[in-house]
Amino acid sequence: MVGSTLTMDVFILLYITNKNIMIFKYLSIVLMASMLPFFIYAQKLPNIQQNSLRAPANIKIDGKATEWNNKFQAYNNATDIFYTIANDDTKLYLTIQATDHTVINKILGAGIVFTINTSNEKNIKNGMSLTYPILDIQNRVWVNLVDQPQATAGRDAVLADSIMNIRNREFANRSKVIGVTGIKGVDTLVSVYNHDGIKAAGTFNNKLFFTCELAVDLTKLGLSINNPVKFAYNITLPGVDMAAIYAATGQATALAAGRYIIPTGPLPGFTQEYVDKHLPSWPYKIHVETFTSTTNFWGEYVLLK
Repeated sequence: MVGSTLTMDVFILLYITNKNIMIFKYLSIVLMASMLPFFIYAQKLPNIQQNSLRAPANIKIDGKATEWNNKFQAYNNATDIFYTIANDDTKLYLTIQATDHTVINKILGAGIVFTINTSNEKNIKNGMSLTYPILDIQNRVWVNLVDQPQATAGRDAVLADSIMNIRNREFANRSKVIGVTGIKGVDTLVSVYNHDGIKAAGTFNNKLFFTCELAVDLTKLGLSINNPVKFAYNITLPGVDMAAIYAATGQATALAAGRYIIPTGPLPGFTQEYVDKHLPSWPYKIHVETFTSTTNFWGEYVLLK
């Protein structure tokens, strides 16, 4: 039988794709209910991190916030991300988490840019920047609301874990480089396995929330725990260039009531034959303004002994 030759991953994607619109509406309602605690939590956090923080001794750059018990120091409204900045004696750390799927896809489409200006000037051009992830324009990973079953128990929990594993494998296989600007002696593109004192990783959880971690040696930034000075930092989410994505495959972008980008024809970077066989991920709906606009914010930090 043909069905017996399908892999578990493809079966899951087929299962998801064939859901009808009533199930999608149900999942939307369930999603809103599951997101309510996050909205309440976000409202209690400051917009910009207020205090310096020592990183846990067991911190590991693996794209998970387990060292922080999945708690963050701030929720920034301009970028719609939770984040924490911390340090130990040798490194500066940034951990961010996005729970909105348009924002997650924005990060997957254009990366996160973390800039440090040791002169404490709010000037990106004179700062040192890390960009991650950097995914090839024709080989990106996307997430969908319809892909998000309740990760509670039984069949839904198994399905949620399977979808999470699919997305994490896709992301790990495609997110192999980190962009670097302004750090002396470091190339503009380095491998995630580099020996330059720069680390980055990202993962999805079983709700398809995305967590990203960055770390950089203090020496690369000209900073020292023995002489802590106030410095400025900027976190930017560049807007995704949809025209470039579609131009890469000679396609046009279809808009629905000016609010959503709906892919037409074969997915960018894939033949129709590949789509029919493997159903690669692509956002079901994306809010245009959020997805394509650049958002950012500034903060200040002092290394904590």
